[in-house]
Amino acid sequence: MTTGSSASAAAWGRQPGSSELLHRIRASVARIRVDAANGAGIERRLSSLLRHALAAGSPFEIALVLGSAAELMLFPEPEVLEQCTAAVQQADQQALRGLVWAVRHRSMRSGTGARRFALDPQ
Repeated sequence: MTTGSSASAAAWGRQPGSSELLHRIRASVARIRVDAANGAGIERRLSSLLRHALAAGSPFEIALVLGSAAELMLFPEPEVLEQCTAAVQQADQQALRGLVWAVRHRSMRSGTGARRFALDPQ
């Protein structure tokens, strides 16, 4: 993933804590904002990052992208969010599961007016 988290938690052999996840999410959001010139650009960037994270099957990367998107008040389409949830739930990492739960909760609370993005076809 190009959000700078190439040294994933798995590579370190440990589970990331909530403060580490928050730090990485904030850094990721800053990079996404720089990479994308406008609102549509941000959605395209998030879509691409999430597609790559799902393809890699990395619960850490998936949670990182979801958290970054939620910080920007953007959420994947419901079926994509379900796919992400299933992938992260398979990991034995409480902080990642908690992050995805928080994103799902924020998405539901945002209702039908929430800004959503689909996965880009590539």
